[in-house]
Amino acid sequence: MNGYLRVRNQRGFTLIELLVVSAIVVILFTSVIYSVSQSSERRYVSESERLMIWINLVFEHAMLEGAVYGIMSDFNAETREAKALTPVIYYRNQWLKTEIPSRFLLDHKGYISFGKDNEELAGRLIADEVLLEDVQSISLEESDTEKESSPFILLFPDGYLEPQEMMTLSFLETDTKFTFRWNAEESNIQKTRIVD
Repeated sequence: MNGYLRVRNQRGFTLIELLVVSAIVVILFTSVIYSVSQSSERRYVSESERLMIWINLVFEHAMLEGAVYGIMSDFNAETREAKALTPVIYYRNQWLKTEIPSRFLLDHKGYISFGKDNEELAGRLIADEVLLEDVQSISLEESDTEKESSPFILLFPDGYLEPQEMMTLSFLETDTKFTFRWNAEESNIQKTRIVD
């Protein structure tokens, strides 16, 4: 009976109970902070994977339809960096925008720059007769109107992509960049993560 009265008259918590509760709170707080920081980093990786899937989708359309596809960009007038990508098809000596697949809009304050080490690609995009299997060849001029109406990336139906160094996906809020390049040996697009 005395043991029962002693427990019943006890007030407050013991030191061990307080330490256990505070340890649980610290562990929960740490796991929440860690998961939040991981989710913000994960959204950039997710955006790069989404872009790679979209490029592969356009590439598959080029192979299935047997036509040359291209990827044009919608530039931001101030920074000259792409905020959206539009697929186009080469039909009757002109580039026509297609609805399928739809435009690719960048999320999470992302932007795309074309070329290797930020050099301009518009003058380098040349597809020769062998790749097109046609009499004509596509050659892009250096004029500004030609640059704006021509795609930066060409996807051929025979499984070839031009240029090899395609683009770099960057984000304003982080130093992480993703470069996309064509691997001719494996005939696929490779993504590389670069942390500055």
